[in-house]
Amino acid sequence: MRDLALHQITMTKGGPNELVRFAARAGLKKVCLFTASPLTADGERMFAIVEPSDKAVFQSQLADNDVSIINAEYFPVMPEADVTGYTAALELAAELGAKRAVTHIHEADPTRIADQLGRLCAMASDLDMEIGLEFTGFAKGCDSLEKAMNLHRAMNQRNLKIAIDALHLFRTGGTLDQLKAVDPQIIGYAQICDGPHFRKSDDYVEEAMNRMIPGEGMFPLRALIDLLGQHVDLDIEVPHYASAPHFDAENWAREAIAASKTLLE
Repeated sequence: MRDLALHQITMTKGGPNELVRFAARAGLKKVCLFTASPLTADGERMFAIVEPSDKAVFQSQLADNDVSIINAEYFPVMPEADVTGYTAALELAAELGAKRAVTHIHEADPTRIADQLGRLCAMASDLDMEIGLEFTGFAKGCDSLEKAMNLHRAMNQRNLKIAIDALHLFRTGGTLDQLKAVDPQIIGYAQICDGPHFRKSDDYVEEAMNRMIPGEGMFPLRALIDLLGQHVDLDIEVPHYASAPHFDAENWAREAIAASKTLLE
């Protein structure tokens, strides 16, 4: 069976520290976590991060639990912001052994996208990391698989890889036939979740934060995975915030993991 990674927003209890311990108990060797977090309207972090002061302790925890990081979040290209502001968080991710850093493109100006994404790729390259380019319906600079492919081609950066998030693929009008036309080598990772329909939208944030357990919706996940090369990292990203904090986060994550393993079998 292919390895699976557990995303922090699937198991929200206890932040990155408990994520690592929980993943190990569940028999997983990989995680996705935050060294930088998006902010709420009040300027508060949306997600707990690995604090720089905890680096040494966290490195030991990863080693003790035999867990590694495939994706570090969150490094978007934003209007009126410079990606060099991510330097410390990127360096921390690299020091923790993260394979790649995740970006969304919220900037709309093509010239500025090229400049900022190029800088981000260069920063990551210096740290021996990839950049994972996620297209989403609510990131206007890259809101479809087609745009991600075009941007990847235009950037021509060896460490830039495209992410295939099941929700974002199917809710932005993407299809399996489209995916078949993509060079498998430019895909870095895929995120597994399910959803109730394929209706195209650029406003599905609520659904993005309250996804369905794999196998409980309509997405053709087995066929999707079959199109991905063995090198593609698989990430269980099934957040559920609608009932938080009045639900069992660990039990939810166990269900998501079990369903994902069944999917791979």
